[in-house]
Amino acid sequence: MKTLHTPVLIAGGASVGLSLAAELGWRNIPCLLVEQRAEVNPHPRANAVGNRTMEYFRRWGVDKKLINKGIPAHLPADYHWVSSMHGKSLHRLSMSSYEALEKARDEGVADPYAEMYWSPYLKTIVGQQHVETALKDYVLTRDSVDARFGWELTDFSQEKSGVDARIRNVATGEIQAVSADYLVGCDGGRSLVRETLGVPMSGRSGLARFVSIYFRAPDFMSAHAFGHGNIYFPLHQSCRGFLLNWDGGTLWTYHLIMPDGVEWTDIDPKAAITRLLGKTIDLDIIEVQPWTAHALVADQYRVGRAFLAGDAAHKFTPTGGLGMNTGVGDAVELGWKLAAVVQGWAPDALLDSYHTERHPIGVRNTREAADNFDKLYSVMQYGDELDAEDAAGQALRERLGAELLSQEKILASSGVLLGYRYNDSPICIPDGTPEPADDPRRYVPVARPGHRAPHVWLSSTEALFDRFGAGFNLLNFTGQPVARAWSDEARRRGVPLTVLDVDHPVANSLYAADLVLVRPDMMVAWRGQADVVDAGEILATVVGG
Repeated sequence: MKTLHTPVLIAGGASVGLSLAAELGWRNIPCLLVEQRAEVNPHPRANAVGNRTMEYFRRWGVDKKLINKGIPAHLPADYHWVSSMHGKSLHRLSMSSYEALEKARDEGVADPYAEMYWSPYLKTIVGQQHVETALKDYVLTRDSVDARFGWELTDFSQEKSGVDARIRNVATGEIQAVSADYLVGCDGGRSLVRETLGVPMSGRSGLARFVSIYFRAPDFMSAHAFGHGNIYFPLHQSCRGFLLNWDGGTLWTYHLIMPDGVEWTDIDPKAAITRLLGKTIDLDIIEVQPWTAHALVADQYRVGRAFLAGDAAHKFTPTGGLGMNTGVGDAVELGWKLAAVVQGWAPDALLDSYHTERHPIGVRNTREAADNFDKLYSVMQYGDELDAEDAAGQALRERLGAELLSQEKILASSGVLLGYRYNDSPICIPDGTPEPADDPRRYVPVARPGHRAPHVWLSSTEALFDRFGAGFNLLNFTGQPVARAWSDEARRRGVPLTVLDVDHPVANSLYAADLVLVRPDMMVAWRGQADVVDAGEILATVVGG
């Protein structure tokens, strides 16, 4: 059997594996992706593409394919907590539509601390199948990516020099031997890569069991009194769960929390929807799947030359929409680091920082999602008293409504999605400035090393990071030609470096330094004054020594 060699073998081609292949392909790094499904999984699954994820998708042009693919851009982002779809409203959260957000930016004052200026995006509500289709279409345009759909990883072993693996064509049974410099397991919650490596997971398992009912019902939106919504949270014990709207109101997914002792096969999906709505309407069941909510994180993200990303590295409850978005963050960070090592301008030790940086984010985000679920589930413990017309019923709804006000971070979660930071990273150089609060709802734009490089609009359509090169970016705010030493040192080391002279009042205020070095994943690596730096020492540190 002839062995195929690739620098990077990616096991799993859902959203995270495709994002890794997209990142490597964008950087022209040869890689082999194998995905056991010949076609994209049609079940929507994740419903929210976070603003940070959309910023990465923007680099590949994928963002434009998603804006109107789910909830139309002109519709408001409304979220409802209800007793049932034929009962009482307990709470409602209204957020701007994408079009309203753009209009407000055009008409308003560019306050970088106002939410509408934190990012070019809020959450984009669109099914994961559309995300994966758009990513797949992009990946198939990249000559450096060998994408094999309908193939799966069957086994592997590794030595110090590389990974030996076998992949199998699911339809024909054909076996192909593969040697790879590195293997990345993006192969889901039941990851073969993680199990083979023997990496345990820590955290909480089995928070709740769900049955996911994906259905088509064109008249569903008009069959209840709550109006348009992106998500409805029915709280009554008989129907508690999440109801997701995928478009203008035709396609839906109902995630019903199953009682103890009930199996998903015992659930009649049409009867469950009828009970939720309180009436019978025409509907078609497209697919029914069971799933279990967890808050688990792999203890190690790297073992030798093998890595874990996405659900292979962390299992989430979906409350907050953090699972897929955390996985895409894994993929982009690991992607640039693998590219740096494969291209030879960084040592293998750089790859150790993947675990150092991303593991704490996995723990942080799974705990946040679990906290969201715990708080939401705590108000799902009631029955018919939720709809009682007497004073006791009104008092109960008012009390729960007050509790739900504090739970809006389930949906308004830019602090989680944009405000993560890499504390204690060996490849970020601290500047001694205080760390802002890590608030799930509120993001604080700051160019402190280890944080996301703040977004700034340079014009109505161009963001500062649209000018970033694919490698490191040195932002020069001095107005003077001070970057020659940096360019010379980067050239000597082979480190890709783009020097950007920036003269913009908002950017000058947010970045708050003469020079700011931004990593390939748009995170700040260093900032300081122009006259007190050793460019060689800094570049050596930020690429892993």
